Amino acid sequence: QIPAQAVRIADKVRINTTVTEPDGTTTKINDPGPALSQAEQRSLISSLEGLAAKAEWIVMAGSLPQGVPVDWYSQLTAALRTAAPNARIAVDTSDAPMQALGANLDAAAPHLIKPNGLELGQLTDTDGLALEKAAKEGDFSGVVEAARVVVKRGIDEVLVTLGGAGAVLVTAQGAWKATPPPVTVRSTVGAGDSSLAGYILARKAGKDFAAALAQSVAYGTAAAGLPGTQIPAPETLNIEETTVSLLS
Repeated sequence: QIPAQAVRIADKVRINTTVTEPDGTTTKINDPGPALSQAEQRSLISSLEGLAAKAEWIVMAGSLPQGVPVDWYSQLTAALRTAAPNARIAVDTSDAPMQALGANLDAAAPHLIKPNGLELGQLTDTDGLALEKAAKEGDFSGVVEAARVVVKRGIDEVLVTLGGAGAVLVTAQGAWKATPPPVTVRSTVGAGDSSLAGYILARKAGKDFAAALAQSVAYGTAAAGLPGTQIPAPETLNIEETTVSLLS
């Protein structure tokens, strides 16, 4: 019962195949996706602007279709800030689109981004793998420092997911880390998406940053404990064993 509005395109939508092993190892085989014509791109933008006028939150996530400019998320963010000035915009992407977003923050910054450690490195021109490695060893200082660079450039909330190490949230008000509850990992597909959804649901409900981070990590952890592409329901969350601490 989730309302959806589709935009017809001439090309086929992509099919992604994910192989999960009993120990939680995940292998993704992703198609490159369809190529969008200029007319189809305009239709998507028009549809999004129309829907955004009624939205509290707008989430743009994933890789970009073929044929669109690499800075399309920046262009869409600028358009949506005009079309829906009261809505909050979240972006979750990686690689060249993430780097392009970082290059255009002064002109079009979303309110929230959800990178992992590697993507945060792409956004700030730092070693993202080193950030993730340090976080796994309990040192979150590099993640916080990189995220603060982004906050100073205009993004209000930076939610950095770090797999088994949990997540870090950095805003102008402070920095927090959350440690996930115990879980047997069955599939990591959708864990990051679920983390973002959990965070936005919490913020929409009026929860403070620490509580929103706890709910985010609880959702992501619950998703990792489910097979295939299943997403967690609220009753499956283990917020009680999700610990949050103030870093600074």
